[in-house]
Amino acid sequence: MTDRHEQTARTASDERERDFDVVVVVGGGAAGLSGALTLARARRSMLVVDAGGPRNAPASAVHNYLGREGTPPARLLAEGRAEVARYGGSVLSGEVIAVERTKDGRFRVVPAGGSPVRARRLLVATGLADEPPKVAGLAER
Repeated sequence: MTDRHEQTARTASDERERDFDVVVVVGGGAAGLSGALTLARARRSMLVVDAGGPRNAPASAVHNYLGREGTPPARLLAEGRAEVARYGGSVLSGEVIAVERTKDGRFRVVPAGGSPVRARRLLVATGLADEPPKVAGLAER
């Protein structure tokens, strides 16, 4: 087990059948990290599993996000992960390949290439995927 104040950025193989209060699945973006931060501050053991493909990755800056106007998306997420870690939360870089409900009512979450983890609750913050129209120059903006 890690110290509650140690920053934890892990690979999938580092999580060995750990049991959490909550697993935030497919959601290391702003919404998922906000939920994770709230849970970690409430002293809930929690794990964020994030594949690292936020919707706003192509943008040069975050807009209309109070107090963070103009922040590059990657920096916002790095700072969010650090905040979660400061409160004892864990962040696992990777993709979830399976989630199942167990007989005892818990969730078993299987990250790609890693060991399954268990959780009493599941928070899914998947976000959206943009499918922009094929308009010349739009992708670059």
